[in-house]
Amino acid sequence: MELVEQLSNGKWLPVPWLRVESQLSSQLIFRSQDNLAVSSGEHYQNHKSFFSLMPYTKITRTHSFVSARRGVYKLRSVALTGGDLLGIQHDMKQMMIEGELLVYPLPAQVPLDELPSHSWQGETSVRRWIVEDPFVVVGARDYRPSDSFKAVNWKATARAGKLQVHQYDYTADRKLMIYLNVEDHEGMWRTISDEALIERGIEWAAGAAEAVTASGMEVGFAANMPLQGELESAMLLPRSGHDQWLAILELLAKLSLTRTELFSDLLQRESERGVSGCDVLIISAYWNETLELAAQELRFGDNSVSVWLLAGQANEQLQAGGVS
Repeated sequence: MELVEQLSNGKWLPVPWLRVESQLSSQLIFRSQDNLAVSSGEHYQNHKSFFSLMPYTKITRTHSFVSARRGVYKLRSVALTGGDLLGIQHDMKQMMIEGELLVYPLPAQVPLDELPSHSWQGETSVRRWIVEDPFVVVGARDYRPSDSFKAVNWKATARAGKLQVHQYDYTADRKLMIYLNVEDHEGMWRTISDEALIERGIEWAAGAAEAVTASGMEVGFAANMPLQGELESAMLLPRSGHDQWLAILELLAKLSLTRTELFSDLLQRESERGVSGCDVLIISAYWNETLELAAQELRFGDNSVSVWLLAGQANEQLQAGGVS
C-alpha cells in the first residue's frame, strides 16, 4: 500500500523547511527512504516527513508500506511545522482529518472435504431446486456467454471441437453458518494469551466463507468477540453474493480480540433463536463436554455440525475433529 503526501506552495516566497508529522499504528511497516523518519513504539509510530518548497511548486511524495496484520487503522491528525532557513522562527499547525484504512484478513486455503458435507454435495439431488451444486458434475454442455471460464471442461471441449462447460446437478439449497471461538484455551477469562492462534482462526473463517460464496451459496458468521468500539458479539446472518463476501471481510477486519461471552452461551443462544437447516462450522482452540452439548442442541434443530480444532503454537496445522 502507499501513503501519498502532496504539498503545494502557491506564493512567491519559498518555504525553506516544512516537517509533516503524523501518528500511525506500529503494525504499518514503512520502507526506509530519504526525507522520512519513523520512530516506532509498541503500539504506535511517529511518522515524520521533511520538505522544502520553492515558490509556486508542488511536491508529491509516495511512501510504500505493508500491514503486518488485519485490522482498522485510523489517521486522526497531521501536524505541520515550518520556519525560516536559520530555524530562528517557526510556526506549527495541526490539521484534524478522518483517514481510515481497513485491512482484510488473508483467507486461508480451506480443505473443501472438511467443510460440512451438505453445503457441498446436498442432501438430495432434486430438480425442483434452482441452485446448482458446483461439486456434483453430471456431464457437459455448450458454453454460454454467462458461464465462467473456471467451469470449462477441457476434455469435453477437445472431444466436441467446441467450447464445453461442466453440467452441474441441482441439489438442496442449504447455507453455512460459521462460529469462531475467541477463547484460546479452556477456562480463559478475558485475556487472550495466544493472539496468533485466534488470528489463524479468523483466516480460516475467511477461507471457508470465500469458498462458499464463490459457489453461490449463503454464508453467515458469528463470534464471541465484538467489533472495534462495540460491546456485543459480532453477528452476520447468512446471505449470498459478492456483497456478502465483502461484508464478512469487513466484519473480520474489525474484530477485536476480546471475549464478549462464553462461547457455549453463544451457541446456546443460537439454538434458542431457532437456527435450522444450516450447515454449522465451529472453529475453536479446544473442545469439551459443554461445547459438545451446545453443538448437540444445534443438531437437534436440523443442522449439521462440523468442528475444526485450532492447534496451538506447538503445532502449526489446523486439525479437523468432531465432524458429525
